[in-house]
Amino acid sequence: MKQMKKNLLSAILLSATVLIGLSSCSKDDNNNNNTSNNIEQTTDAALSDFVNVLGEPLYADFVTKATTLNTAVQTLKANPTAANQTAAQNAWRDVRVTWEQSEGFLIGPVEDDNYDPYMDTWPTDKNQMNQLLAGTQTLNVEYLESETSDAELTLRGFHPLEYLLWGEFDPADYTSRQKDYMAALAQDILNNTKALQSSWTTGGFANEITGAGQTGSRYTSKEDALEAIANALIDICNEVGETKMPTPFGNTQADADSTQAESPYSHNSIIDFKNNIQGAYNTYICSYGGKTGTSLSSLVQINNKNLDNQLKNAFTNAIAAFDGFGNYTFEQAIYTQRPIVQNVIDQITALKTTVEDGLIPYIQQYIKN
Repeated sequence: MKQMKKNLLSAILLSATVLIGLSSCSKDDNNNNNTSNNIEQTTDAALSDFVNVLGEPLYADFVTKATTLNTAVQTLKANPTAANQTAAQNAWRDVRVTWEQSEGFLIGPVEDDNYDPYMDTWPTDKNQMNQLLAGTQTLNVEYLESETSDAELTLRGFHPLEYLLWGEFDPADYTSRQKDYMAALAQDILNNTKALQSSWTTGGFANEITGAGQTGSRYTSKEDALEAIANALIDICNEVGETKMPTPFGNTQADADSTQAESPYSHNSIIDFKNNIQGAYNTYICSYGGKTGTSLSSLVQINNKNLDNQLKNAFTNAIAAFDGFGNYTFEQAIYTQRPIVQNVIDQITALKTTVEDGLIPYIQQYIKN
């Protein structure tokens, strides 16, 4: 009798153990399914919001600001006063904010169709520009559109216009060729800006992002599209931290060369660089114009909140490092404030490493569609 009770008790305990185990497995499966579903839904939302919250609104603003710049420059051409020159300078600075932030996601048509080099090739060659101005070539948009070689691209875009707006020119003394050149430059920038925006809308690149993994998209999977966006963060860190800043900075003070800076005539270089990194951060958190959306950050938070914090801290540190310049221009700092310049470069390098070692592997591990 005791043995029967003992056997019965053992059977009951075994059954309970099995039920508990099955219940636990069921909960684990449910949790895994919920996480998987959450990642899939968040992925779809992140791709959609990258287009609708960030990409398309930014490029719409870019066209608006480029239009303002073009109007200001045409006004300066018609009436070359100090006030009109200042208005054109302000418009140039304003559109540069949007453009430099857009470099946080240089993917798709901006690369494919060379809009970046058409508008933002640097450094310029003052002698080359002066030779052009001293020549007889008609200076109009058609001429600029024909300038497509690497050597010729330095004669197009923001930086030749910067030279004409800041390069020690008294507006009352502008020559007719200088005025024709600046007007053509501003119109060329606007034309490229409109074409770039159109490539996202009527050109269909927006649909390639939101339709990643489907027929008609260059991205064979959603993971592929997200990696392209994440790699754009690395690319701009490389450009700022390994080219834009180090090239004029040089290895020593004796090697420094301010003529190699991105925006040496307006001394806008620091603002340019900072907006590049701010644009990358906006891309990571999907934020533009006071609006935010589902983002890469949202995806990372699902499985690794610590990594998300590391990435955000790295962005914050890199952006804040620019405040160390104080009232110094970049063109001054590369000679007299070299530790400050080096600190910014180091922070950008640390940010790039965090994206490479953290964000990219995360996408590869968790995004499976």
